[in-house]
Amino acid sequence: MKKTLTALLTACLFVSLVQFGADAKQKAKTTQKTKQQQQIELKVEKPQNIKDLEKTTQAEPKELIEEKQQAQLEQQQAQKNVQAAKDKNVKKDKKDNKKNKEIKKSEKVSINTEPEFMKEKVFYTKQCDNIKIAAEIYVPKDFDKTKEYPAVIVVHPAGGVKEQTAGLYAQKLAEKGFVTLAYDAAYQGESGGEPRYVEDPASRVEDVRSAVDYLTTLPFVDKDNIGVLGICAGGGYAFNAAETEMRIKAVATVSAFDLGRARRQGLGDSISEEQQKQKLKNVAEQRTREINGKDYKYVEYVPDSKRDIPANASAMYKEGYEYYKTSRGAHPRAVNRYLFSSLDKQMAFTAFDRPESISPRAVLFIVGGNAETAYFSKEAYDKAKDPKEYFVIPNASHVALYDQTEYVAPAVEKLAEFYSKYLSSHKEWVY
Repeated sequence: MKKTLTALLTACLFVSLVQFGADAKQKAKTTQKTKQQQQIELKVEKPQNIKDLEKTTQAEPKELIEEKQQAQLEQQQAQKNVQAAKDKNVKKDKKDNKKNKEIKKSEKVSINTEPEFMKEKVFYTKQCDNIKIAAEIYVPKDFDKTKEYPAVIVVHPAGGVKEQTAGLYAQKLAEKGFVTLAYDAAYQGESGGEPRYVEDPASRVEDVRSAVDYLTTLPFVDKDNIGVLGICAGGGYAFNAAETEMRIKAVATVSAFDLGRARRQGLGDSISEEQQKQKLKNVAEQRTREINGKDYKYVEYVPDSKRDIPANASAMYKEGYEYYKTSRGAHPRAVNRYLFSSLDKQMAFTAFDRPESISPRAVLFIVGGNAETAYFSKEAYDKAKDPKEYFVIPNASHVALYDQTEYVAPAVEKLAEFYSKYLSSHKEWVY
């Protein structure tokens, strides 16, 4: 019994010791874990020394400063990009405005400075048929918008555009102190009108009146001193318009050409009456085709190529090819075509039907000494009343007066003298 009791007490003591050891071991583990957590928390919350403390307290502000600096740099660059884009757009707008500026009453012509003149492209409406007309207006280099200048309208030849001989004479007269206007006829060049490339004398004469209308809207134009200059067929149109357009105060022509008479009778009146009737019959048949849905027919003013020039062609016809179809004077909008069904309108026209009606306004005819077309001008001159002048430039042909410096220069001098005498009441501003 005693042995049994002793064994039982021993066993209980052993269990207690084991349990105590286990509890002590578990407590030690718990204590160790708590210390580790505290150490971790201390590492996070409390730096080990003062330098670590300084680094920790300054880290976030420095990053923010760098971010702000970077943001500022990006913002400044963005602003520079926006400003650069604006400057580019402003330059583009100015360039576009120079090319396509429609001058109104309150606007001045300036910007495009050339050696001795300035010019601007303008657009205005031809009132009778609401067609938009494209033109270039030229002013003297020392242009003053507060003054009024005498003005000259320059009318281009049949088949031409404002950038060719008409523009050349407009430039040269602007250098002499005049405001000048060279335009594309309705249906041609950059002007509106359908179908394209109609050569209708009645419309061409109305183009001249419309140009006068436009000039009267410009505050720097002396409305009582507007003249007109026509070249080749443009001379016939200009002269015909002046017969009834009393706002035109002086008329000059260079290599004047009566397109109507030439279409009816040929150069030198070489076409017979029978041939005239056949041409008109062909036109009538073409009009019938077109009204019944067939394509328009176009014909050339001058040969399209050198090989197309007939052996018996006139000097004017040959030189016309050289001017309009080679680098000498070719322009992409001068297409060398006119609507064949408008030929009847041309044949019905007479440019110089009443030359005497222009008097007492002055007229001037400039011709080349070798021009086959001089008879148009001479006959009109003979019928005209004073004041009138007939000026011959020796050795010049009809087309040479379009662009050849040795002939254009004396023509311009004579024109400047003529317009100064008969247009300007402000002679201190002109040649």
